[in-house]
Amino acid sequence: MSHWVVVSLVFLGTLSFGLPVAFVLILSSFVGLVMLRGWDVALGAISTMPYAKTADAGMVVIPLFVVMGFLASRAGVSEKAYEVAFKFVGHLRAGLGIATVFACAAFAATSGSSVATSAAVGKIALGEMRRVGYDDMIAAGTVASAGLLGILIPPSIMLVVYGIVTEQHIGKLLIAGIIPGILTAGIFSLGLFILAVLRPGLMPIVGARVPWKERLSSLSQARGIALLFTIVVGGIYTGFFTSSEAAAVGASVALLMALMKKGVTWRDIVADGRESARICSMIFLILVGAGLFSQYVALSGVATGFAQAVVEVKINRYVLLGLILLIYVPLGMFLEPISMCLITLPIVFPAIQSLGFDGIWFGILITKMSELANITPPVGVNVYVIKGMAKDISLENVFRGASLFVLLEIIILVILIAFPGLSLWLPNLMFS
Repeated sequence: MSHWVVVSLVFLGTLSFGLPVAFVLILSSFVGLVMLRGWDVALGAISTMPYAKTADAGMVVIPLFVVMGFLASRAGVSEKAYEVAFKFVGHLRAGLGIATVFACAAFAATSGSSVATSAAVGKIALGEMRRVGYDDMIAAGTVASAGLLGILIPPSIMLVVYGIVTEQHIGKLLIAGIIPGILTAGIFSLGLFILAVLRPGLMPIVGARVPWKERLSSLSQARGIALLFTIVVGGIYTGFFTSSEAAAVGASVALLMALMKKGVTWRDIVADGRESARICSMIFLILVGAGLFSQYVALSGVATGFAQAVVEVKINRYVLLGLILLIYVPLGMFLEPISMCLITLPIVFPAIQSLGFDGIWFGILITKMSELANITPPVGVNVYVIKGMAKDISLENVFRGASLFVLLEIIILVILIAFPGLSLWLPNLMFS
């Protein structure tokens, strides 16, 4: 029996039994390496890979961005973002929903996680929308979907992981997410506004128009967000900081912000550090498994064969790109985004390069496909987060509310494919 068939059976079998993805990758890769090169090579790989994948100083960016997001949330960044956004757009049709989208966009600039963004903003926005008469389905779907901005707008953990695996410039990847993130927030808001016009009963107008003087003065509440965004994104863009340095300074500033907030104790800070460590341990273990899987794929020649087969297919390369992206639709139904990408990139990325596509641009497209995975059944992580916050709303209704944003995400994806410059313009202007 072919080693690839055996590895696939081991992978699917262990995954179906509920084994964590990291261990599924490690076990199936080990079996493949044993079949290809024998026990000595397999044991050597499994003993050296943990150090090889985690000892790189560049990896420090992941825990620093994770802890920065937790500390920023502890400092009340999400509440302030929501208050400012509501004063600007609360009087519009779907004003609370649009304010939620912009609050998520603002918090995303301090987080890097879609789950954290949905949870942080959802604590305020979900209850408020339901209190004023928003349809439960729309309220829950909006919070779950707006949180997706957390893995696109820098600092994005997803883009950092993509850069590590594909060896693309992490700084350029983070900067590449800015315009697509703004575009996503804009189209989400427009979609909500149009729905409110067509179905006004779903989202009543609840806010009075706030004078411009008060709106502008409220921006002072967002100074923490502006400071973190300037340090991280501005520092990377100008070349003043490397990605790791920007993450370190950003995390330090977020710590000071948290300590300055009334009521925050060192016990809270330690709790945030403990949760950050738990999340980073999971990510690092998945990276170790992905490293083993990449080694197996390289030795087996699967990636090279797939890339060659793709090039030899006599159809338009954008059609091939579309077919490759479609692979992520069913995968996203059963795997969380980081695992999904780490499993596929060793095979898919060489094919993308052979087709002549830009690696930075493809990273943004993969991130958009990962966003879809976070709100589509049965493993839409953001949906389950919101369901946990509003236990009286059925899971089906949260998924139904998110379905509008699935359509909007597809529209955004098409725009980003049609106009690569939206993703590449800012990175191409960066200082080296």
